[in-house]
Amino acid sequence: MTSIERSSERLKLLASQLIDGQLTTDESRELNSLMQADGRNLEHVVDHLLLHSLLSDDLGSESLSALVDLVADGPVVSDKTKSRKAVAGMLRWFGVTVATACSLLLGTMFVWHMLGQTTASAAVTELNRIIAVTTKPGDRTYQITVEEAISPQRRGQRAESPPDHGRPPKPPMDGAILHVRGGYQFVLMRMTQDGLPFVTGCNGQASWAVRPDGAVRVSSDLARFSHDLPGHEHSMPLSNIHDGLERLREAYEVQLLPVEEQEDKSSLDDEPSRLLVAVKKRSYRGPKRVELTYSVRSGLIRQMRFVEMPYGPQRLTLRMTLVEEGKQLGETYFDHASHHAADRVIEFEE
Repeated sequence: MTSIERSSERLKLLASQLIDGQLTTDESRELNSLMQADGRNLEHVVDHLLLHSLLSDDLGSESLSALVDLVADGPVVSDKTKSRKAVAGMLRWFGVTVATACSLLLGTMFVWHMLGQTTASAAVTELNRIIAVTTKPGDRTYQITVEEAISPQRRGQRAESPPDHGRPPKPPMDGAILHVRGGYQFVLMRMTQDGLPFVTGCNGQASWAVRPDGAVRVSSDLARFSHDLPGHEHSMPLSNIHDGLERLREAYEVQLLPVEEQEDKSSLDDEPSRLLVAVKKRSYRGPKRVELTYSVRSGLIRQMRFVEMPYGPQRLTLRMTLVEEGKQLGETYFDHASHHAADRVIEFEE
């Protein structure tokens, strides 16, 4: 068997598996590549799908007979011989092209619909793999960049009203550094408007806040000071990346973009990267869109981008870029004592 014959047989096999809904992720990509590489391959697949649809119960016998009569080259097989032959005679010299184009269009729509379903399944599979990678032990450090901050005016609120019901503004997120370990340990380092350090965190047993002045506050409520992180309002806190990604399964439609070669050799690795995009479904709350750029082979997230992430009275579009991974920060790094002088006053609260 020649290579051309093997390729043709492979195409037929993939088309059959597409119809049966048995394409694997790799086979879906292979079929997609074959159709994009050669338009004749797409035509062959469409013909295969069209034949399958004609032989199925989706089209009644009368519709099947009429369609065969319109495009057949041989004698028209029908009881309505004269009228069918007259119509067929006219269509054979100008209508066959139209009929073929319509068949090709319908078949193509079916192909892309089936591939779309397969692609969606592949996206969910990749999301599951990425989530599994986030559970691996090790400390990770991200830099946060705020691209845009929108402060929508609330109903009944006057333009000159202070934001967030008069509470003091949160320290800016732009330029913040976030260290995470596991699901509940984090250290968020920011600067106030006056340029002073403001650090919040959690060691898995207590959460804490170290302000520039005043007492260090410590709470047994692990979520007490994660409220300073965007996303906590809708169960997508940046400090718990695993749980945030879990929410994408339920509340978001996910899709994969093509693999891209890494151009920035100064990054953590030179693996090819891929973008997974999640768009929020209607009736769900949270950021409108989440984008995950990750390494194809390892599944490690390089960057997360959140579009219109709720943050107090604001809606932020921000990026979290991985700047360090695998380095151990030390056993006590996520304790508050590692981030303030020993003589600071400590206040405990429930």
